[in-house]
Amino acid sequence: MICKKCGREYEDDMPNCLWCDAINEEHPNYKNSTTPDSSKDSEANTVSAPQENSVEDHPAGTFMWSAMLLGLLPFNYVLIAIFETLIHKKALKENKSRLQFFGTSLVISLALIFIVTPVINVFFHVISKHPATANTGAPSLFNFIVATIFAIVQGFVTAKLIAKFTPDYNKKEYRRNEEIGISYGIAFCVIFLFIYATIAAHQA
Repeated sequence: MICKKCGREYEDDMPNCLWCDAINEEHPNYKNSTTPDSSKDSEANTVSAPQENSVEDHPAGTFMWSAMLLGLLPFNYVLIAIFETLIHKKALKENKSRLQFFGTSLVISLALIFIVTPVINVFFHVISKHPATANTGAPSLFNFIVATIFAIVQGFVTAKLIAKFTPDYNKKEYRRNEEIGISYGIAFCVIFLFIYATIAAHQA
């Protein structure tokens, strides 16, 4: 065996050069020690590469404005579940998750209501009994703040659900459907405010 490093000759069965201690690449021990590692590296690269390429941000992001707008309306827990399912029905159908999305959205909305409502009632009771706020609009303001917070939470929760049940949602299709949902949400809010103002004017 001729050493590639120093060019001197040594026995073929020696794992290292007798003169400069360079590794004998033709020795069986060297081949056995390097081949498995290289195969493992290639397998690791093969396995890890698709994972890196498949990680993409869902078009819904972290917040859905359509869900927040619907969350401002009465019976929002039903409206969000129904309308978001209808608006995104194609993507949900392709992933066979329409019922799962509808059920999960409804259950989470109801859970939020049953958790938050008792706390709100207690807080309202305390505010109404306090002399400083008995004859002011503080309870109504607090009610508006809580309703707004609830709607914002619905925007975050619904975005998470859409991302979970439609992982391969087309970006252009999602944006088109979400614009439709936002339009419906704005229209419903305007109608609700008109009805509320009309009732308040009659009561006054």
